[in-house]
Amino acid sequence: MKQQHSHPEEFEILVTIDGTDTRIMVKPDETSDGAPYFICDLSGNTITQLREENDGNWEQLWGKLDHHTVTLIGKAIKYKLTI
Repeated sequence: MKQQHSHPEEFEILVTIDGTDTRIMVKPDETSDGAPYFICDLSGNTITQLREENDGNWEQLWGKLDHHTVTLIGKAIKYKLTI
């Protein structure tokens, strides 16, 4: 199993939101107890903060995105970290 302790400083993902290809900048961070989460910016504005749960589902810590969009962004983050 791949260790995910060494995240890139910041990276870009491309997701299709409402039929539009959208470039999102992702900055990995971690909570004070070391749990990783991801800050997602669109055009310089933070749109959400996400983390992957132990069951593989993505949870929105901050933001107002619908569950489908959270899942799309989460899957794109996970893919980017494993390539």
